[in-house]
Amino acid sequence: MAVSKEDRYPVARRYQIADIQVSREATAVKPNVVANLIKKAKNPVLVTGGQLLKDEKLVEVAVKLYEKGVPVIATGGSSKPLIEKGVKPLSSVFTLHYVTQFMLDPEWKGFNNTGPYDVAVFLGFLPYYLSRMLSSLKHFSKITTISIDEFYQQHAKFSFTNLTANRELYHKMLDEVVNGI
Repeated sequence: MAVSKEDRYPVARRYQIADIQVSREATAVKPNVVANLIKKAKNPVLVTGGQLLKDEKLVEVAVKLYEKGVPVIATGGSSKPLIEKGVKPLSSVFTLHYVTQFMLDPEWKGFNNTGPYDVAVFLGFLPYYLSRMLSSLKHFSKITTISIDEFYQQHAKFSFTNLTANRELYHKMLDEVVNGI
C-alpha cells in the first residue's frame, strides 16, 4: 500500500548533529500517536516553556489541551499568556530545572496531589535547554516523555521530527494532536 504525499512526514533528524551522547534515541511519532498516548495516560501533564511568548499558536494549543483535561505546569514566562486565556496552571513559579527535579523524585505526588505523572508532554522550549532535562528523566525516572516542539528531541521517549523548515506542517501536527484527544 502506497503512502500518500499528505501522510508523509520528514524523517527524524537531530536539530544539533553534534549531540551524540544518546544510548536510546526518541521514537519519531505522528500526531495521532501522541494523542493516543495522552488519552491512555492515567496522570498526564503538559509542561510549557518560554517559546509560548513568541508563538501564539503554541499558546492556543496549550489552552486547548488544558480544556481537554490535561493539567499544565507553566515554566518561565509561559504562565502569563496562559493565565490571560483562562488556564489555571498547577504551578507557574518554578523553572524547568526545578520541575525536572520534582519529577525525578519517585515519591513526589505531583502539584495536584494525584500521584506521580506517567506522561509528561513538553511544548515551547529551546532544544538545548530541554535536551538536558529529558536526558535526566530518561535515565532516572519511569515517566514517558513526549516532545511536541518543532525540534526533534533525541532524549525524549517520543518526539516530533525536526520541523524547523516547515512551520505550517508543525502547526498542522499540533492541531491533529489536539483534535485526536
